[in-house]
Amino acid sequence: RVAFRAWFSPMPGLLVGPETSDDSWKAWTASRVESLRDAHVLRSLRPIEPGGGDGDGDGDETMSRASSTEVFVSQTTFASWQGDNHDLGGSADAGIDPSRSAYGGIDTRSHGHETPSTSVSLYAQTDGNVLPLSSKPSSSPENPPPKKLTLFSSNDYLGLGSHEYVRTASGKAAYLHGAGPRSSPLVCGYTKLHRDLEVGLASLKKTQECLLFPTGFAANTGTIPSLCDSPECEIFSDALNHASIVDGCKLAKGKCAKVTTYLHCDMFDLERVLQKSTAKRKLIITDSLFSVDGDWAPLKEIVALKQKYSGANSGLLLMVDEAHSTLVCGKRGGGACEMFGLDGNEIDIHVGTLSKAFGSHGGFVCCSRDMKSILVSTARSQIFSTSLPAPCVAAALAALEIGSGNRMSKQSPVSNEGGLLRAKLWRHVNRVHYELCTSNDSGNRVELTGGGVCEGVLSPIFVLTFGDERKALAASGELLAKGIHAPAIRPPTVPKGTSRVRFTLSASHSDEDVGRLIHALTAAKARL
Repeated sequence: RVAFRAWFSPMPGLLVGPETSDDSWKAWTASRVESLRDAHVLRSLRPIEPGGGDGDGDGDETMSRASSTEVFVSQTTFASWQGDNHDLGGSADAGIDPSRSAYGGIDTRSHGHETPSTSVSLYAQTDGNVLPLSSKPSSSPENPPPKKLTLFSSNDYLGLGSHEYVRTASGKAAYLHGAGPRSSPLVCGYTKLHRDLEVGLASLKKTQECLLFPTGFAANTGTIPSLCDSPECEIFSDALNHASIVDGCKLAKGKCAKVTTYLHCDMFDLERVLQKSTAKRKLIITDSLFSVDGDWAPLKEIVALKQKYSGANSGLLLMVDEAHSTLVCGKRGGGACEMFGLDGNEIDIHVGTLSKAFGSHGGFVCCSRDMKSILVSTARSQIFSTSLPAPCVAAALAALEIGSGNRMSKQSPVSNEGGLLRAKLWRHVNRVHYELCTSNDSGNRVELTGGGVCEGVLSPIFVLTFGDERKALAASGELLAKGIHAPAIRPPTVPKGTSRVRFTLSASHSDEDVGRLIHALTAAKARL
């Protein structure tokens, strides 16, 4: 009690009290929100309902219509969206009845109120029978029909998140195991299912081992400070690396490691800083496919520099984040390293995510056995996190089978579905590049919506750059009115003066979807 009183008692002369403390925080909060609003960087959460195709079938036929690129938005949310009103999800509270959800659902009333829950159940249950998914929300005079949007914003590059084989695997795991043991992997959360996925990912990346993480973000923020843990280590990070790499480097700085940023994809600058370094241990870190610009790291040149500056007195490792390229490219879906013809041994650490082309959730690091031993013992974001839920692991395993061409059906190989999906995706990429970025018959570039500039479409990610935040928001809003969702990317995600609209292509997009996008971006009447 004495110790508690000593801790609780305020320092002499320090004014503490509910009114003073509360007022200070209220004033700061209000001022901070207003400053974000004035800078046009106040973010919103826009509730959507996953779509399921245009048909009205039932039973298994309806369930097969899940979509990775189609969603529905309530009229209240859509109006708020178009008006650029700040929304923290509340636009759906009164406007969505669970019975109208794309998932079906149960009217869960909490605390005696009549407001339906916005978190709807996957299946409605009646007398113990599971009802199939509704393919699209219903409408009535009281509940106007929702707006249908085509997503050119999702990272589900192969459409595996809605693939029937992937959904079936996830559903079966949920039925058999629920979420699985709810504990960290080092306690009781690591199952045979997790091990099978690690083995499969290590095989895909041609490494000795793999370690699962709760997210791709956690993989970077856990791995970098675990490996770079002293002043004898220097990190060389590309200027446009993902925020998770930036934050991982900040954590490594806390352990006295030196962090040097080199100019984006500039091999002359990278060599310059490598020449200057006297660190005993060096680590080069780069994204393979940069998530905001859609350009590729010059991995062959980076590997050449790694080999040049690795010596007896200086160890140099290369860590590549393939979050946006795994399953997207390469003959087996191995990513940019495979696409560029690099051997698994030339990349020391492969980082990836299961939440993009895998259509699931989670992160992973592929590496050597010794490296995995270090991460298992020191990577805090892995040690102190609950292991991935069984349905997510099962979904990722199924997606890996499809994406890598290893799916079996009755002991016979299924046709190379992963390769076919990649071929369709890259056909979309080439078409958009041709339509938006090549000169017309008179030698002039196509004029794009709102004066946006597209320098090239080199991957499933591309951008229209506007510079000003308001112009990017206006262009995104114009596309939204045409039923196309592509978000405006603003500071602090990108530097001030480089705001843009970001697009992603998917194998789930039909040729008609891509044609509508091209028309929306190039139509003569397209304007702000």
